[in-house]
Order: sequence, then structure tokens, then C-alpha cells
Amino acid sequence: MSMNITTIATAAAVTLGTVASLALAAAPAQAQTRTFQDAHGDIAHGADLHAVKVVNEKNVRIVLRTENLVRSYKSGASTAVYLDTDPTDAGPEFVFLGGLFEGTDYVLVRTDGWKVGDHPRTVRGFYKMDLDYAGDVARIHLSREALDGAGRVRVAVQTAGEQAGGQIVRDWLGARRQLTRWVARG
Repeated sequence: MSMNITTIATAAAVTLGTVASLALAAAPAQAQTRTFQDAHGDIAHGADLHAVKVVNEKNVRIVLRTENLVRSYKSGASTAVYLDTDPTDAGPEFVFLGGLFEGTDYVLVRTDGWKVGDHPRTVRGFYKMDLDYAGDVARIHLSREALDGAGRVRVAVQTAGEQAGGQIVRDWLGARRQLTRWVARG
């Protein structure tokens, strides 16, 4: 069987295209990760938010970096992480609420836009928060089941704390009720 240069080049191109397609199909999916920065010193409290990282893979992970988390309940430090999972519905569908001090509790509830309501509807599915006081970090893990199988997400984050005189101070990532860009599932 005789092959000319054109036939060989065509066969080589088809083979390379097939190999490249198989390699891309076999490559592991990469999680989509985005980090959003906040101005330092928005509030004079350890709950001053510096950055929020959103990792959207098998589960959704949200990492809050703050100024100076402390273990004491006297800080009154807390967070509200609003999660928007449906681009066709205005506002977030969920909010993760929790304290940022030792012994605190947390919960994931459904929202109606930005409202939690008088009788919050808790969410089924796995979620947790870990606090790292040495690193000034709160790590939130949310299962896909807890978020109704959502693909992409975006967040709005608020931290708050109590000053020595009893005044509550709040820090939003960016502006009040400002949602980040969408983070696609990797």
C-alpha cells in the first residue's frame, strides 16, 4: 500500500486530534476558585474582614480571613454568608449564620431574598464551620445536597462584632448586600 505525503499528514492530524481529545476528557475537573479582597480596617474589631475565598468543587468551601479572631464570647464576633445559587431568582437562596468565637453555634437556613423571617427553615445536608484563631480564619464547608445541588454560586459576606462599649460594628465584603461574581463548579 502506497501513501503519499498528504495522506500521511491527514492521518497524523486525525491521530493527534483524537489523542488530544482523549487527554482532555480524561483530565480531572479543576475546582473553580475565586478570592475576593476587602479593605483592611473597615471596622475596629477582630471580625474585620480581609478576604473571602470561594472554592466550588464536590462541596462548596468558603474561607473568611479576618483581622484578629478571639476565642472569647465577649467579642460577639459573628458572620452571615449569603449564598445565591439561582440566577433567575433575585437575591440569595441561603444564608449561613454563625458566631466566630469558641463554643458558638452555626446554621444554614433558606432565605427569601435577603430575609430570614421569624421562623427560619433550616437546611438538610452536611455543613460545618471550623475556626482557626492562630490563622484568623473561618472555614465553612457546605455539601452540594445542602445547596439543593446548585452548580454555580456567588456570595455576600458580612462579619460583625461588639465593641467594648456595647456598640455593634459590621463589615461587608465590598458594599452592603453586594454579591460577588459567580463561581462556577469545577
